[in-house]
Amino acid sequence: MSAATAENFAGFNWTFALWDSTALTIIAATEPLFMVLREFSTELITAVGFAWFLLMAWRVGADGFARVLLGGLLMFVLFLPYGMRPTTVQLPSGATVQMMEAQAIPLSFVMSIHRLFRSIFDPAMSSHSVAGTIVPAQSAVDDIVGRSADVFAGSDLAQLIRDYNASCVPHTNNLAGPERATRVEALHAIGLLGGGGLGIPDEEISLIAQARTAFDGARTFVFGSAEDNGGWGAYLLGGGAARTGLERVLDQRAMQSRREEGLRMIEHVGPFMGGRYKLPVSDFWAAKFSGKSDAQPTYLSTSLIPSQRRTVVAPAEYEEFHFQPSSCVEAYRIAQLGAEQAYQALRQSGEVIAGGQRVSAEVGAVSTAVAWQRFMARSLQHTTNMSAEGSEVAGGILATAQMFKNLKGWLDLQTLLPGFVTLAAWAFWIVLLLAPLFLLLAPLRGGQIVTQWVALLLVPVIGVMVAQLINFGASLVMAAVAIAQAGAASGWTGAGADYDALRGMMAGLAAGVLGFATWITGSMLGVSLSGLAGSLSGAVATASEAGAFVSKAVGMAMLVGRLGRMGGAANMNRRRPGSESGGQTASRNAAGVAGTSRAPSPTRIVMTQFTPASSRTRRLGGANAKGAQSLNPPKKPTPPTTPPT
Repeated sequence: MSAATAENFAGFNWTFALWDSTALTIIAATEPLFMVLREFSTELITAVGFAWFLLMAWRVGADGFARVLLGGLLMFVLFLPYGMRPTTVQLPSGATVQMMEAQAIPLSFVMSIHRLFRSIFDPAMSSHSVAGTIVPAQSAVDDIVGRSADVFAGSDLAQLIRDYNASCVPHTNNLAGPERATRVEALHAIGLLGGGGLGIPDEEISLIAQARTAFDGARTFVFGSAEDNGGWGAYLLGGGAARTGLERVLDQRAMQSRREEGLRMIEHVGPFMGGRYKLPVSDFWAAKFSGKSDAQPTYLSTSLIPSQRRTVVAPAEYEEFHFQPSSCVEAYRIAQLGAEQAYQALRQSGEVIAGGQRVSAEVGAVSTAVAWQRFMARSLQHTTNMSAEGSEVAGGILATAQMFKNLKGWLDLQTLLPGFVTLAAWAFWIVLLLAPLFLLLAPLRGGQIVTQWVALLLVPVIGVMVAQLINFGASLVMAAVAIAQAGAASGWTGAGADYDALRGMMAGLAAGVLGFATWITGSMLGVSLSGLAGSLSGAVATASEAGAFVSKAVGMAMLVGRLGRMGGAANMNRRRPGSESGGQTASRNAAGVAGTSRAPSPTRIVMTQFTPASSRTRRLGGANAKGAQSLNPPKKPTPPTTPPT
């Protein structure tokens, strides 16, 4: 079973759609109770009127006789007669239910609100679901692209990357389906969809470069010191330089294959819609990385790209610094050339070039754990002064534990969320059924009790809608963050810490969907939902409870099997020839009281197995057994007596 993904979260939509049909089913099945409450409340009107008269006499001096009288007359003349009037409600199935106006009007109002919400929500969800895949919003894609271009802010290269993405990214519908992650990763490798693959030269990811990287890592692991391998912890537990070398080789291989696939994808995409761009040389980027913001750039010549021609600015005058791509492939070549200058400047400055370019764009348990590992490794480096290799090993251990915890929360949600929707339907039915009693108490307690009843009535429906919004919001964020974090990590600048943290903890949101929904709804309406939460936790079996039950069942089965094996072994020993002295009678006496059964008692066998040998000998033979020491003192010999003569 997979962990929480964007598509899996969106799959709960059918569960939320059951709320209104479940509530209406309960209402139709309990029509006799609505009739009972109607007759009961009608009989109580006289008693309520008498109580109101006494209350009016007591409060007339404080609130004024006219005010108290006017409020009472409105309740008894207008609201109570109309609210207690019987009516018939027709359900969407065609069935009719007898109830009161105080119940029918709120029922129609709440169901209309829910239907309106579904009529707006369902099309929005369908527009972001293509071939079973959740497609991120266009605004999220634009934000991802903008953040990837900000690395080159202050130059035309940033604008070129934005225009390149606007012209050459295939439509998001083409990125859906089972091969979605592979296509997204290929586009990341060529700088599209926020990918950071621009800048790394082809020479550094070739087969020769891969072989050289693997050889250097193996040589350092064998002949290098522990410090060269990242410390003793990374050397003994993490494979040291051999592991890091292998990971770099895998990164280089992934970049090479993905870049080739990405170029094939954009061969027939276009045309490129952009302008002219001047690309700074590496000296400008070196000055910028060192903090010199006022550095004046010099620009690359268009002769570096064979397909580019000089721009005519006047007769016999040419300008050789403005690149003007005409296709998406040419735009990639130009953007790659400009990004290589920044990459070389960063490498020459001695800064660490980020790794992990083979990051997956798939929203799954493993990719989520990898993102959390990157975040934890970065945190450990800053807070514990661990080496990069040691923090990576420690982060992997923490990420693995977090992955299993997220899986448990996700499995718990499989039962908690349907249970929440069902209990919300029951809560709505209870509040609707008790509407006549709340209305009868209004003359005695004032209009605030009606307000409280309306809040209680809205809690279930709003709680379900809020949970559905949070659930679908998690789907959209998961889809967008998976692309953003994988795109940023696919380059040489590394992913932002916010991307790693957000993606790493998205699966943990499963444990908080219902908590967020109940907290927000309760705060909005001023109603405590602790009772509903307690009922839900007590009524639904979660994954942790199922695991405890299975472990207990397995332990009991193992115990019964062990007792059976011990009983069988004892029975075989008893029947084996020559294993007894004194015949069958001694065997039966050793097994128990004479001869009610030939099979020994399992309880007696267990007691025998765990009793010391010396104790068993004394118990079976007693003090007179052969070879046993007597606790009584030896008797003195009696002298012989002489018979009388």
